Amino acid sequence: MYRSTRIAVCLLVLVFTIASFAKNTQVHLKEVSDEKYKPGQVWSYKTRTNESESTLTILRVEKIDGKKSIVHIRVDRIVLKNCSGGPEPEQLPHMPFSREAIDASVLKVLRTGEVPDFHEGYSERRSAWDSGKAGFYTITVAQALDVSQATFNQGLGCSK
Repeated sequence: MYRSTRIAVCLLVLVFTIASFAKNTQVHLKEVSDEKYKPGQVWSYKTRTNESESTLTILRVEKIDGKKSIVHIRVDRIVLKNCSGGPEPEQLPHMPFSREAIDASVLKVLRTGEVPDFHEGYSERRSAWDSGKAGFYTITVAQALDVSQATFNQGLGCSK
């Protein structure tokens, strides 16, 4: 993927996360172990129609003040259509979701491997979180990808 497209997608995800559904109200995050979701697991999930081969990878699990879980994922083999004819992103390297949203999305573990590098996207989001300007998705992964598509189009200046 072109570097400029990758940066644009990362910024797109960060901007949407900042305007996301569940906002931070100055609560603390702590990395935790989860009985179901382990970093490096690659899951099948309820994909969008045109992305049946797409998978998600668990990157990290955190708890908000020891209560609600946030599952950080990477999504591969997606197609964000570029309405201007340019490069089309095939992955979103970092997306934070509520555990409930991941539970509603995943089907089965396909394999476990190395955790892909996600620290750049995570650190940007974490800085926004710490300043009270970021949240996490509370919708399914497929729904979040639909929103990402709409946001991508808007960022490119396309109406749909």
